[in-house]
Order: sequence, then structure tokens, then C-alpha cells
Amino acid sequence: MMKKKYLVIILALSFNWASSQIGINTPNPRGILHTDGQKDNPVSGSSFTPAQQSNDVLITNAGRIGAGTHSPAVKVDARNSGNGAVGFGTSALTAAAADEGAIRYNTGMEYSNGNEWLPLLTAQPAVNKVIVIAAKTDNTVKLVLPSALTTTGLQNRVSNYLVGWTKAFESNSGTTFDTSTGVFTAPRNGVYIATFTTDLAPLAINYTADPLNPIQIEAIWQLYDNTAGLLATNIVNTVKCVNTMSSNSNGNIDAGSNCTASFYMTAGQRLMPYIWFNLNALNTTGFSLNNTGGYNNLTIAEQ
Repeated sequence: MMKKKYLVIILALSFNWASSQIGINTPNPRGILHTDGQKDNPVSGSSFTPAQQSNDVLITNAGRIGAGTHSPAVKVDARNSGNGAVGFGTSALTAAAADEGAIRYNTGMEYSNGNEWLPLLTAQPAVNKVIVIAAKTDNTVKLVLPSALTTTGLQNRVSNYLVGWTKAFESNSGTTFDTSTGVFTAPRNGVYIATFTTDLAPLAINYTADPLNPIQIEAIWQLYDNTAGLLATNIVNTVKCVNTMSSNSNGNIDAGSNCTASFYMTAGQRLMPYIWFNLNALNTTGFSLNNTGGYNNLTIAEQ
């Protein structure tokens, strides 16, 4: 009778061990279910080489699955398998039926947000696109020509090349925009969207109407070739955006403009902003930008 009792106890313990850890091709399971594909694991102990783990599939007591690893860090972990690729099949389920978070292959990878299947970005671009954001908060300009000496104060009826910028952001290496000269240099062939806004400090508009020289302020982008010069012979293209003033003012008012243009630039070509205005009879360099409120900004973005 005593022997029968011992046998029942041993069988009960065996059943409990078997139900808690199951090993296939291994007497030494390391989880709830452990399959040793090549039967190359040690029969005892807890030391397994990466090569021995690489052909194993394991389910832990935390409900994690390791394919090629005995220590899955996430719900499904295929690292150390020798080939960590994970395959996803096609699915005819609607996004709602699959529920949010589901992933499928449908020509490209897609995920469900619970309402629709959306594409996953599966590859990064070969190069990161250039984006430049800058602000101008002083009155430094180069008058007439971008190669002239820097001066302080803008002038009526003269090209005022905007220099002395403060860079707020530039992606990549941060060398495509020269804040001191206001010159942007294309790092490679491509399309670039350039925009800038400008605003003069409040002033009285009191210029006699002239059909050949209307009362206006112009925001202008000038594109230069990829040589070292900033002369008229180096100009490739000019885009002008004009704001006209209908009449003289009784008091001081703001006069501003903005210009957005798309340029195809080859590597090394240069882009520079300037303004021209015809607002009163003064031709001195005494005009100022509205340097408060963030009105004078530029953005250049590679497409």
C-alpha cells in the first residue's frame, strides 16, 4: 500500500512538471514550450551558445516568443536567429476587422489604424532633405550689389540685399546657408521652395505718383550660377513679388512684402533675397526694418 502511495505522488509530480514545461527534441526546456530544431542543446544546465539558441523556438511564462533566442525582450523576438527577417502575409480583412495595430503586406507594408489601411514608410531617402529657417532682426544690408560692403540702414529706390541673418534651424550639416551673406547654396541638383517676408518700420508714404515708378515695395529672390561671383553676369533667374501702395499716407504706416518661388537649382548654384522700395522722396540710407514681432523671415526647403 505504501508503495502505491509513493507511485501516486511521483506520477502527480511528473504530471505537474510536464504540464509546466514541455521540451521538443530537448530534455532541458527553458520555457513553457521549447523546441530544439537541431537537437544540439545540452541535456542540463542553463548555458546555451548563440549557435545552439539560433535553431530554437521558445515560449516563456510571460507569454513571449523567442525565435533564435532564449531571452525574448518583446512579445515576438527573432534576434540572434542568424536571419532576423520577419515575414508578413497578405490579408483581405478590412482595417476595422483587423483592428488598429495590425500589419499586412499589400504590394508594400500597411498598418491598420482601425478605420483604414495606411502605408508604412519602409525605406528612408538616400539623403535627408535640406531645410533652412532664419530670421533677420537688424538693418544690415548690402546696397546696389550683393558684393558691396555691408552697411546699416536701407535705402529708397536701391536694391537692399538682406545680410546678417540669425539661423533658427538648418538640417543636415548646417552649411548650406551663410547667415552673414544671406546666400543659400544648393548641395545637389533639385527643386527648392524659397520664401521670405519683410516689413519696414512704420514710415510716411509721400511720394508723387509716377507711372514709371509706382509707389510699391518688392520682395525679390535672385538666383546665381555655381561660380564664385555675385555680379549681373552670374544671375540665372530673378523672381519679383510686388506690393503696391494706392496713395500717400497721412501718418506712418507699415509697408511689407513677401515672395515665394520654386527654383530648380544645380549643385553649387546660389540663392539670395533682397528688397527694393519706392515709398517717398528720400534716397538716404536711413530706413529700417520692423525688427520686432518676427516679421522678417526666410525658409528654404528642398523638395
